[in-house]
Amino acid sequence: MKNKPALLLYFVACTVFMLAVMLNNSELMLVTKPIIVPAIFFYYLQEKRRINWSYVVIIMLFFIGDMTVLIDLPDFFVLIVSVFLIAYLFFLKGLVDDLVAIRLGGINRTHLFALLLCVFFLIYLLISIMDVLIEAKTENMCLMVLYGIILVAIGTIASMNYIIKPSRYTTFMIFASLSFVISDVFYILKKDFLEIEILNYLNNFTQIVSYYYLTKYYLLKDSKNEI
Repeated sequence: MKNKPALLLYFVACTVFMLAVMLNNSELMLVTKPIIVPAIFFYYLQEKRRINWSYVVIIMLFFIGDMTVLIDLPDFFVLIVSVFLIAYLFFLKGLVDDLVAIRLGGINRTHLFALLLCVFFLIYLLISIMDVLIEAKTENMCLMVLYGIILVAIGTIASMNYIIKPSRYTTFMIFASLSFVISDVFYILKKDFLEIEILNYLNNFTQIVSYYYLTKYYLLKDSKNEI
């Protein structure tokens, strides 16, 4: 860790930010959250000389989305969703590319059963969240449905990659994907349905930790491609 100051800064910023969230200290959140994404990005630059431009676009979009969320204006909701949706589309493309590179002929009945369980759970989660949004009479339902479908696709393809070819590389892939899904589910519940502190904590924690998983995924992805 001493040789990775950017990573150390990331973990320190995450810790202080979560403390600020629990204390409901807006000033401290405004100071610490803008540090998190740049810190993990510089860690990536320290580890790799040749950068992956898809990663750069995704992490920059996440930074823009985070800063917009931090402003916390209701009129920015569509902008926030759109920014994260574009980032997820770039991430989804990377997952599809990984899946294409894997030999799908290796799928057996156990793999198929595990995959069907994952897909069933994700679809059930999507339908449940849509029911919540309909009851809350949420606006921009078409955008939210599209957003949910993209998250289900991310979860499904990441699960398929991991089930077929479990490794450190696919482990960070699925951790990042699950963090995205969990973070957004809690964000929607917190925003439109339930004002519960634990949802706010889980939303913020899974969001900031997802950046570490995403970065490790792309570091291992780049290393694999260089072999």
